Amino acid sequence: MKKTITLFVFGMLVSSCSIQGLTNDYKKLTTEQQSSIVALSSFDNATDLDKIYKINGSQLREELKKHPKALVYVLTNGCTSEYCKPLYVYENFAKENNYKLFLVMNGYVNLRVSTDEILNVPLYSIDNEYYDKKIRSTYIHYFQNDMLDRDLKHKDKEYLGSLFFFENGNLVSISRELPEKQQSFIK
Repeated sequence: MKKTITLFVFGMLVSSCSIQGLTNDYKKLTTEQQSSIVALSSFDNATDLDKIYKINGSQLREELKKHPKALVYVLTNGCTSEYCKPLYVYENFAKENNYKLFLVMNGYVNLRVSTDEILNVPLYSIDNEYYDKKIRSTYIHYFQNDMLDRDLKHKDKEYLGSLFFFENGNLVSISRELPEKQQSFIK
């Protein structure tokens, strides 16, 4: 009987816990926040800065080909790592260095941190449903490989970064942080 009660109490505790960041956390958003997330119809129509446009890597890869220089930042809302900066820093860098900027959220936890910033570029989010994956690390991996036109299950040996620099749709560099001084990344 004592084991049954202990198991019951343990089960109740575990079921009441909420783990953030394991999935995209969409179900933890308010109704208003959920209504701001829409599927991308086209990048030309992604003009409402109050919306977040769900995209997949293939869509982004095709769009990147249209821009001489592009920067994709796959971001975690509210990131506190030494490599994370406020989103306006990336926006300013892109503007000063003639990059088309794509800010792509990898999930919705701490969404307000990103949406409260005043930006002049749209926000995007990874469409995990496109990859039929719920676990964040898996669908991020698939998205990045899709964007880079690699096999979805391709594995890099090390983490190279979340900033992807492109020229005419071709990957030039992956970095963890913005370069101090802008230079061409072409080798």
